[in-house]
Amino acid sequence: MDYPLIGRLLSHKLRDRSTYNLALVVGTLINCYGQLLVPWFRSDANPFPLLVAEFDARPLLTLFSVFLGYAFPFCVGTYSAFTTQDKNRRIASIADFPERKLDPVFRADKNGALVELGANTKTFFETHHIDDAQGILGAELWADIAAKDGPGDGITVHFAENNTNYLVSHVPTEDNLINIYLSRIPG
Repeated sequence: MDYPLIGRLLSHKLRDRSTYNLALVVGTLINCYGQLLVPWFRSDANPFPLLVAEFDARPLLTLFSVFLGYAFPFCVGTYSAFTTQDKNRRIASIADFPERKLDPVFRADKNGALVELGANTKTFFETHHIDDAQGILGAELWADIAAKDGPGDGITVHFAENNTNYLVSHVPTEDNLINIYLSRIPG
């Protein structure tokens, strides 16, 4: 479990004013319902004297029940925000994967035109004057990848410009594009 992350997310939520506004509004509604409306429905009498009598008879229990009316939405709201942020963190990590990977990662259409590239890949391609997928993979290998209907890996390509061998993996997307992942082979 990532306790520093939990601490940061919790700290962020506790500094957010909307956390307290939500607890105040929902807690007030819960307390009005539980402390005033329910007794009024049950006895057809004015609920305020009943609330005062409850405070006189059991002050700690009554204060605790009022407190719970505010604590419950506060805890639920904080937990909900925390779990949402935790789920979104995974999605954000996947989304910025092409930006973090040092080896080339790009998306191309079936003709080899570059559609999307991460910042590192863009710099690499500009440095080596690569304008399309064929520029790094070669025309023959790209034709094989473009013709294939499914994913593939285990293909090795030598890029002469920097004298490096790369392991090539590719995955077609639903919008008829192809994701290409190159991984440098040490050696």
